[in-house]
Amino acid sequence: MKNLPEKRYYTIREVADRFSFDVSKIRYWTDSFPSLKTKIKRSRGGDRLYTKVDVAQLEMIHDLVENRGYTLRGARKYIENKEYKQETNTQLVDSLHQLRNFLVEIRDSLPLPEAEQHMAATPLVMTGTAGR
Repeated sequence: MKNLPEKRYYTIREVADRFSFDVSKIRYWTDSFPSLKTKIKRSRGGDRLYTKVDVAQLEMIHDLVENRGYTLRGARKYIENKEYKQETNTQLVDSLHQLRNFLVEIRDSLPLPEAEQHMAATPLVMTGTAGR
């Protein structure tokens, strides 16, 4: 596979050349995957324009279909399930961050025990036997 130059949008020809495919295969894959079909932008002339994210999804489809032997239907299910898991994982991580922040607020609002107050007020001095 060829690397694409850095730019915002790629034409279908550039994407097809990246995979050494015919344009019709890229068009068919785009139409076969709702997650791609709804995101693809079009130029004023109606040409399909792909972003780096779109090309990354096409790379995943390429790997599933061409290398791993998935059918397009199987690849679509795999990607839909993976996107669902990513969305669920993102929500879980956000919930954990909120819980952590809440617990930190509670901890910070609690008074320190006397022993810890004394330790917090006393600077830490390292005495040691360096060089022995």
